[in-house]
Amino acid sequence: MKLFLLRHGQAEPQAHDDAARRLTGLGKRDVEKVAQLFAAKSETLTHCFYSPYVRTTQTVQVFLQHAGVQVHEESLALLTPEHSAKTVLGYLAALPQTEQASVLLVSHNPLVSELLAVLTDTEHANLHIVSTSELNVLAVEVPASGQGTLLYRLQP
Repeated sequence: MKLFLLRHGQAEPQAHDDAARRLTGLGKRDVEKVAQLFAAKSETLTHCFYSPYVRTTQTVQVFLQHAGVQVHEESLALLTPEHSAKTVLGYLAALPQTEQASVLLVSHNPLVSELLAVLTDTEHANLHIVSTSELNVLAVEVPASGQGTLLYRLQP
């Protein structure tokens, strides 16, 4: 499986609740840049799962439009910030093999950084904090701890 971990673009600092925060103009432009870099790599996607928060929904829309990719999209509550990497990996492991081919996950910190660390078996002291609009691409033998290899990272 190829796993694409994308953190949402920069969001406005406040809204009536965290889930309602929208992307800023800079956030949209940064996601566009990363999507264009992604498109230049000629990657394909089979599925896109994303947090139901406004900023992640907007990130998916901008990314897919500028990457030139059409893919099955699905909002998942387990991709909100308070969930754990273990829960997400369990969900991915339960997908039929045909749905595990090339998956884009769009989420938040700390979840995105935790997923990257768990999959690559990275020690806490060496944890990479994923920036907004950053895309990490991994080859994952099975969706489990230590089973991923970072292939490359795209940043605006």
